Amino acid sequence: MPLSIRPERKTDFPAIYDLVRDAFATLPQAEGDEQDFVVAMRGHEGYIPELALVAEKDGELVGYVMLTETRVEGPEGGPPVLLLAPLCVSPKRQSRGVGAALMHEAFRRAVTLGYDAVFLAGNPKYYGRFGFRPTVDFGIGHAMPVPDAYIMAKELVPGALDGRKGTILLTGHTTCASALGSPRKKRG
Repeated sequence: MPLSIRPERKTDFPAIYDLVRDAFATLPQAEGDEQDFVVAMRGHEGYIPELALVAEKDGELVGYVMLTETRVEGPEGGPPVLLLAPLCVSPKRQSRGVGAALMHEAFRRAVTLGYDAVFLAGNPKYYGRFGFRPTVDFGIGHAMPVPDAYIMAKELVPGALDGRKGTILLTGHTTCASALGSPRKKRG
């Protein structure tokens, strides 16, 4: 059976929680609370159910990606952008293209919803393969205590970040939800 990608359902939430926890448990840079970040972001005003996707193979959830709405803060920040966090794949399915398939599908859906750029904090060797570049290359700063190379952006529409100036606030997994704004009412 081929890999299928679809939006998450409420019935998936326990399996997603376990998948995210297990996928990040093997990473030395993991904070250990990435699964709780997912739960918190579902209640955040930036949550977009259509952009919280699962990858399924043979009836098992094997990957997950969440894109949430945020913004570049500042007078020249422009329209809302997206934060990619998290992207994860079951340890037994890693290095088989699942993460790439999830990102490509999430980006395709994001463009159809009118979004033009995605930001993340992550490994430049991995995400650079998908066109992510340091935010400072676009003239956009960040407030994280990590090297600039790890805070990246990707234009989903060529030129989308031209002329935008400001700061993208990505303050870590447990505090990211509060950095993006206040909690919101549930959306559809």
